[in-house]
Amino acid sequence: MLKRKLIIKTLMLLSLFFAFSSLTLNAKELRLNIGFWPGELDPELEPRFFKDDLVEGGDLGGINLPWANKSTYTIYPLGIQYFTPAGSGNLVFGVNWIFYGPEYRFNRIYPFGAVSIVTLKDFMINDLEGEVGYQLKAGTNFFITPKIGGRWHNQSFNYDEITIGNVFGISVGDNQFKASAFGTYFGVDLQVYVQNNLSFVFEYLNTAFFPGFGGSMEFKTTTVATGNIIAITNQSSSYEVGIERFKIGLQYDIDKTKHIQFGLRQETQTHSYPGYINLGIVIDGDRADIGLDTFKEIVTDIIFWQQKEQQTKGLLYFAFSYDIPM
Repeated sequence: MLKRKLIIKTLMLLSLFFAFSSLTLNAKELRLNIGFWPGELDPELEPRFFKDDLVEGGDLGGINLPWANKSTYTIYPLGIQYFTPAGSGNLVFGVNWIFYGPEYRFNRIYPFGAVSIVTLKDFMINDLEGEVGYQLKAGTNFFITPKIGGRWHNQSFNYDEITIGNVFGISVGDNQFKASAFGTYFGVDLQVYVQNNLSFVFEYLNTAFFPGFGGSMEFKTTTVATGNIIAITNQSSSYEVGIERFKIGLQYDIDKTKHIQFGLRQETQTHSYPGYINLGIVIDGDRADIGLDTFKEIVTDIIFWQQKEQQTKGLLYFAFSYDIPM
């Protein structure tokens, strides 16, 4: 099944590449896009970690305090578009790169008198999206562009933890979280001119029209604590993502080749991790427990990681476009 999905993804990416290559040969206009999208990235992992850390094997664990450093100064869009006449409209092909890099950290308080300081080092979301649309002109001032696209979503970070108080513990070695998924979306762009050089712009896209936006997740940690305790986790699951994005703004045409936009943009991602399992090892002195956690921990892990949690990015954006006639 995984091999079949990989083949499908590869074929879709190759199709987009060959479509892109053929369009560049006959393109009538090349548009370069760059934008600035500040704001907070509200993480889906925050409520998930909170519930997972609160319940450990059916007992009370630690209480995670609210996460800090959620701001991320995203450069988006960063990409290109090609416009070429086709029938009564224009065929539009575009590619975009999206990067989020907040520096998340939070504290965890334990009832036995200890505090953990957790940092998600090098946290990043790298997304690449490619899309094909068809631009139609209605009247003299209204443009509508239905589109279909593919998006490769990647999320990763290095988990760093230090615990102080009645016990001392520290994470060591490779503690990396990796999750990636691929899927398709349907969207629409609207543009309405109210003056010769001023227009309203609108975008909406959603992956719900094409189920199966999925991939896999791996998360491994190693922690050393006082009392000669070493805890090693080996977590894995499937990874399902849903994406919904809207944009509404104003575009001002400086001239025929230069355009600026500003307005509101928000993207909501829905994440879940079906089939989550943690195969771990706990070494306590000269004794090692190998295998699954306790039954209660297994059940709660499945519940907490399989639940759908939302990750939201917004809200103001600014963008600049430059057209190059071909």
